[in-house]
Amino acid sequence: MNRALSVSTYQEVSTDETKTDSPHEIWEPLDLLAEESASLAKWRSFALNGRVIPSYVFIGPRGGSVPIRLALLGGIQPEDLVSTSAIVKLLVELDLAPLLAPDFALFSYPVANPVRVSSPSPDFSTDFWTDAPDPTIRDFDQELGGNRPDGIIAAKGNEPISGFQIQVSNKLIATEVLWPALEIVQRLVPLASEPIQTFPQPQNSQLRPVPFTLIVRTPRHVPFENQISAIAFSVKQILHHYRALVSRVDKL
Repeated sequence: MNRALSVSTYQEVSTDETKTDSPHEIWEPLDLLAEESASLAKWRSFALNGRVIPSYVFIGPRGGSVPIRLALLGGIQPEDLVSTSAIVKLLVELDLAPLLAPDFALFSYPVANPVRVSSPSPDFSTDFWTDAPDPTIRDFDQELGGNRPDGIIAAKGNEPISGFQIQVSNKLIATEVLWPALEIVQRLVPLASEPIQTFPQPQNSQLRPVPFTLIVRTPRHVPFENQISAIAFSVKQILHHYRALVSRVDKL
């Protein structure tokens, strides 16, 4: 199967899933790509309520530097199809143009917090990295603790906010990476009155403090496709500007 067909499959799945509100097949294009891609592979999966929830790793072209390890999380809120679709779209586009992510290892979780059948889903904003008993939380504690990412990028769609916004734990990242990334995003969605907010970095005994954690948020009053495109495009811009920042720091 060629990559053009893979992109076509993504578009069909994305449209159908948005209408049916079922995330079960959203990641199918990634499974298809992973079978033939030199950059994208299936990573670890976990089982929940009889379903196998996959994750993926994208390895960008090596440019001589130590790979930057980032975790990409979609669907951290159950039934958030926007962010899940955005992570799928992002990985499909990076597979088509891997030079957009040189020296990156992107551990990607399109459905980080699946809908439960008989129990409430955890709240990642309060339960994550707090030794909560939920199996998904425990899996991520072990997964991210073992991978030791250099940064964590999460996405949230359909948020009750006035415009596009990124929350970040690192002021240097906010200044050097995020503000430049907003220049073109505002053509897709309006910006919030405070498009970049800073918050304290989470602390945990297993996952040591990472250089940054950020959350990309899109407003619910914007069409789904605009939100999906805004998340995918903004993450690509974040990768570009963060790579440039790391290169400048390495030269000091």
